[in-house]
Amino acid sequence: MFEIRPINRILEPVSITEGNGHKIIVGIDYGTTFSGISYVTTEKSDIDDINIISAWPGDLARVHWKVPTRFAYKRENKKVSENKWGFQVHPKHISYSWTKLLLDKNALAGEYDDPALADMVGQGMMKLPDFRTAEEVCEDFLHELYIYLTTKLRGEMTPSTYDTIPMECWITLPAIWSDEAKDATLNAARKAGFGSRPDDAIFTIAEPEAAAIATLKKYSGINAFNQIRPDDHILICDCGGGTVDITTYTIAQVQPCLEFDELCVGIGGKCGSTYIDRNLNSLLSERFGAPFENLPFSKKGPGSPFMMSFETAKQDFGRIDDDDEVRELRDLKLDIPDSEFYDEEEQCVKLTYKDIKGLFDPVVKEISNLVSQQVKEARMKKGAAIDILTLTIQRIILVGGFSESPYLNKTLAEWCKVNGNIKLMRPEHPQSAVVRGAALRGLEGIAPRMKQSRRHYGVGLNVAFREGIDPEENSYFDDFQNQKFCRHRVKWLISKGDKILTDTSRKTRCTTEYTPDKAASTSLSLYSTALNDPPDYHTDSRVEKVGNIFSEFPRGFDFGRSSGANFNTHLNKTVYQVSHEVEVMFGNKGENLTYRDVVNDEVVGTATIQFDRH
Repeated sequence: MFEIRPINRILEPVSITEGNGHKIIVGIDYGTTFSGISYVTTEKSDIDDINIISAWPGDLARVHWKVPTRFAYKRENKKVSENKWGFQVHPKHISYSWTKLLLDKNALAGEYDDPALADMVGQGMMKLPDFRTAEEVCEDFLHELYIYLTTKLRGEMTPSTYDTIPMECWITLPAIWSDEAKDATLNAARKAGFGSRPDDAIFTIAEPEAAAIATLKKYSGINAFNQIRPDDHILICDCGGGTVDITTYTIAQVQPCLEFDELCVGIGGKCGSTYIDRNLNSLLSERFGAPFENLPFSKKGPGSPFMMSFETAKQDFGRIDDDDEVRELRDLKLDIPDSEFYDEEEQCVKLTYKDIKGLFDPVVKEISNLVSQQVKEARMKKGAAIDILTLTIQRIILVGGFSESPYLNKTLAEWCKVNGNIKLMRPEHPQSAVVRGAALRGLEGIAPRMKQSRRHYGVGLNVAFREGIDPEENSYFDDFQNQKFCRHRVKWLISKGDKILTDTSRKTRCTTEYTPDKAASTSLSLYSTALNDPPDYHTDSRVEKVGNIFSEFPRGFDFGRSSGANFNTHLNKTVYQVSHEVEVMFGNKGENLTYRDVVNDEVVGTATIQFDRH
């Protein structure tokens, strides 16, 4: 939302020859309010070689490192000949914004989420067209990014060269995203074209991780100012338009190559800078009622002259403390008389310093609470007493568009001063840190050596009934085992805070009755929870269903020793059963979980997951 305008160097065209084994690395920062693209070829070797697109269709200034995440459909706008996106979208267009947040609408509300966010779904800035889902609107926007990028690359390296060079894409997503939202983001990007050619690939990367890669790389240079050192503990706070993500890292090694680990479980919330916009919407609805509420979206939504006026006010707020300041937000015609809050002749809304502070404070408070909680977790992780004398965080680095807010910086600086005098820093180009880090992940392979699971993950199993412990309504009789079993139990495979390495996985056995000489299939429900102590039953309201893992085996598949038959006296017939293991891969390249089938200790195929999207 806060745009970075200066560009320190002219982007040089990509120079690469055919058939030399190189790849194009692409970073895609798909944001709630703004999106960006970076790219570099593998013949390059440094973070400064990464190109970030700064010229966008419809952008007269041609110096923006990001493009507005807005989309307008031709079929809904009579006077346009094609779909419009980014800077091409005008206030009078019927358009869609903040769609990214709708990808995670099924997740349980988090402790630090904007409480009004759920109420905005389907209204104004959170609406969808009748003919497209949230994932499809994201796909349409990302497709325009893909076409724009590939057209640019074809022009820089010739079409024939581009066609022979594989592309490795890294799309960023919030670390707090549910698995369903991560899957939806990846699917939208694939359908948009990223990773679609035969030799292309696409992966996801958490936004704070991408930001950490870029910023820590910069601070690891031999001649870098404020150089990081081994054993430093650094908190990365990514303040975006829709979400705030915080992760703390321990520096293991700086030279000859950067190595770092996650120190504790990351934290975050849907409390980005659009929270301030929603607060403004609520304030004006309260003050002006129907005359404001009944205004068309084009007059008060993202990209409207009125909201652009408010955007300027947000960027300036906090530079000077002036309790007597009155900010005028222009270009809003309301059918109301003059008042202390509205100038009818000038058609402007009047906001006092206190008004704007009231819009910012709930958001900044949530971010401060997140930082405070993460610092507390870091201290506990090190086994230190909770006081400023044993503080383990040396510095806090702010990235993301909202990180440029003077008011946010001033508030966090005051917090840092009274909480151990932590060093608060912001890199030179905080808005581009995520998209730059995404490309650097592919270029140099930099990634945390060890992560920590943000949630418990487990599978729903029917297990032997525990008399006096399990509720009777969960009981049933199993014909194959001739035994009383319990429904709704969860076998937790991995715990919140467990270390995640590149080879971390968990297996669970899955059995099913089957008919010989017919295909066999199994379904396993995967659950997760962010609670510190996971419940025994998935019926608990704080346990979320991730999805159903499906495994399919063709007719005639040889299960070997993993098949069996029992004569069931209760049914007076032989019951056949096969078993296999489902392996959940937690340490994959990328943020998304993957699954595979194991029979008799051998991997025999890939399992798939289906989400209950609605």
